[in-house]
Amino acid sequence: MTSRKKKTAVASAPRARTTNSRQRQRLIEACISALHLHGPSRTTVEKVVAIAKMSPGIVRFYFDSKAAMLVASLDFLAAEFEERVLLPVTRLQSRPVAALELLVDLYLDPDIASPRKVSVWYAFWGEASSRQEYYDICGQKDERFAALVRALIEGLIAETRQSQLDPDGIALGLIGVLEILWQGFAFQSEVTIDRAAAKHRCMAYLRSIFPGEFAPGRALAEPADGGGDPGRPLPRWSFADAGQLSQEKAELFDGTWQLVGHRSQILTAGDFLSADIGTERVLLVRDHHGLIRAFRDSCPLAPHRLSSTDHGRMASCIDCRIHGLRFAWDGSALPAAVGVSLAGMDLQILRDLLFVRASGTVPPLALRGAWFGAAVAGGAQPLGMPFETEVLADWKILAAQWLSLGLPDALPGAAAYWLDHELLLPESGATQPIVWHAHLRPDAGWTAARYAACARALAHDGDYPWRRIFLPPNQFVEQRPDGLSLRQVLPSAPGRSKIRGYELSYCANSASARALRYLAGRLGPWLGRAICAQAESIQQNVVAFGYEPTHRSVAIGAELAFRAWLRRRLPALRRDRGPEPAPIFR
Repeated sequence: MTSRKKKTAVASAPRARTTNSRQRQRLIEACISALHLHGPSRTTVEKVVAIAKMSPGIVRFYFDSKAAMLVASLDFLAAEFEERVLLPVTRLQSRPVAALELLVDLYLDPDIASPRKVSVWYAFWGEASSRQEYYDICGQKDERFAALVRALIEGLIAETRQSQLDPDGIALGLIGVLEILWQGFAFQSEVTIDRAAAKHRCMAYLRSIFPGEFAPGRALAEPADGGGDPGRPLPRWSFADAGQLSQEKAELFDGTWQLVGHRSQILTAGDFLSADIGTERVLLVRDHHGLIRAFRDSCPLAPHRLSSTDHGRMASCIDCRIHGLRFAWDGSALPAAVGVSLAGMDLQILRDLLFVRASGTVPPLALRGAWFGAAVAGGAQPLGMPFETEVLADWKILAAQWLSLGLPDALPGAAAYWLDHELLLPESGATQPIVWHAHLRPDAGWTAARYAACARALAHDGDYPWRRIFLPPNQFVEQRPDGLSLRQVLPSAPGRSKIRGYELSYCANSASARALRYLAGRLGPWLGRAICAQAESIQQNVVAFGYEPTHRSVAIGAELAFRAWLRRRLPALRRDRGPEPAPIFR
């Protein structure tokens, strides 16, 4: 064979495979139509090829027998149901109301629930008692669908906090409604089916159990902010509700990377750090080999704290003096025969900053080293120990306060502009930061001129931009020519939160570092006590006196984006009234 002939053969192979695939699919579609007209027992190869308008011999090319062709047709219907119904609904599982609406819409869609396909499903179920292949395929499809419906109902019960409801019974009821409607479709033609009425019956069933959750006529596609008017404030009840705080911790904080310190704080073997990250208390220890280990700061026998202080040095091991237990710095028990060990935490070190999260979790918000590492330049050293401040305000109020402070107000004469203000990319679930850039003008005043003069002594360019980064849900970074300020706001109780702060400097001389930090604080007072006092005042006025939170007239883009992101992740925040308490039965 010449090289030209070889190339022609290779080039024609993809087209041949495409043609074969189309012919096989054509036979499957014809088989489904034959099954609809004649049923499995009376469907023959001759009837299938007559509908497909193909020669009988071609069936043997694709299928070993009629039975194999029937199984392939059922496999196709099951795969189509998985791809067209189960997968799209599963992607919305964190939003059970939207997912259930979509499920009803797709389950009753004419492409899935046509009289032709529905009758074939029931025909196969009728033969399932004598054919194991049919039983397996139909049974697996129904099991996956039932599990998804139950998970959505269970999620909606948790979201509305109606623990008295039975998820199994409600899910079974919805499946029954859909099944009855499918049975009706099987004995009708497309022109006689009223799909709008069928959908109305399903939604009426759900509204009867979850009043207010499934508004009549609401479109499946939600507004961009996931909750209607983007200027609408968060509901008052959400700032002091214990159940809502528990959901926020589980949905927003659990599994996210949280900053706990700097590598230089644990330099030698036995040095340790302990920190509260909102959902866990973590313990970091440097072992004999120089590795930093991260554990849950809790005894495995009883949930009490193992560390006595927030930082220090251990003599030779981790002690639980209450139970007389001792653990090596790798978390194993001493002696090993005890059979218990410390629960590990995931650790990531980024530019000497130590981030932890619960081990084995898949975080909804991943730590993005590319952009964060670029902002947190190397060589910054801690300026003292981290500090913590208790604030009598909900964490969402503090986060909104920080986001609403624009750099032009903080830096006289500065020009600020958005780089990215989208918090959530809908399909991928990935999270982007909010970033501000601004350049300091030395002629903006004495403080700015003095800061610029001191900053020029550093290796950095005097025109180095001030950059702020917000990493949802709760971490803020301000980068300046002299160093970094990092803040976390952590929920501690309904209407209470904790601020943890870290200061890092590029200055080798501590006196210069503190002087520059002082001047920076005068230029950008967003990290000061005044913000905490304002948040506490808002908390009191909103919760105690019923004042409306900030509305559109004064909220800026970053705060609005934050609200939209919260409503997408926590659909309960779309309701003006909080969940009713569960009834008490005597």
